[in-house]
Amino acid sequence: MRALLPALSICLGLLVFAAACLDTQSACAQEDSDIVASIPWADQESADYLLLDPNDGEVCGEGTLSISRIGDQYELSLRFESEGNTDVTTVLVDAETLQPASVRRVRLIDGNSEIVEAEYDDVEKVIHVVELIGDDRREIPRRLDEERYFDNETSLFLWRTIRFEEGYEISYETVLANQGGAQRTVRLRVDSIEQITVPAGTFDAWRVEIVAGDVNQLAWFTQTPEHYLLQYHNSVQIFQLNSPIE
Repeated sequence: MRALLPALSICLGLLVFAAACLDTQSACAQEDSDIVASIPWADQESADYLLLDPNDGEVCGEGTLSISRIGDQYELSLRFESEGNTDVTTVLVDAETLQPASVRRVRLIDGNSEIVEAEYDDVEKVIHVVELIGDDRREIPRRLDEERYFDNETSLFLWRTIRFEEGYEISYETVLANQGGAQRTVRLRVDSIEQITVPAGTFDAWRVEIVAGDVNQLAWFTQTPEHYLLQYHNSVQIFQLNSPIE
């Protein structure tokens, strides 16, 4: 198994977000709409993924996405690993709106640890970030510019909640705690239904385009009401569902 890239960043952390619409011939995304159309998952859920090199299809890591209901919050977790390297993130979000309360990300790469912790103050509209890299500690308070926002590390969960309808477009604001609380606009477009085969099987799936800088990322979700993530191509790795959802 090939080792994970040292700069591995889950979801959109490596990329710069574009301000233009996905298609210049179509109407701009609905910036004032609520991206969360419905919460499609149960109170407990876990899904395993293979991470593939997009150039040759070789497996370069494994990952697990999990959900756990804790009172009026969901704990959304992502764990990725390969040959002793790990990248683990846990985000607490409101169970109805999915707006974030806190995030903790721990990366162990070649024996070196990096920890990012952040608390969201929804009243003051501030994120308090603490970075721990080796023995170095840095605290970063940053004001949040938008009324509604989501933590970037919840992207693979958040995208499951949109309205799946061909041609549907939506934009929202995301916060990158691992970049000191930087804020960006993400734009999604539900493109079409197509058949896709992953290790877990063959499915008819919704294909969703994600704008990030000059790179179009792609994600595929089941047509079932749960809208499970089947595959995600973020230009660095390809995530593929490896086994049935538990």
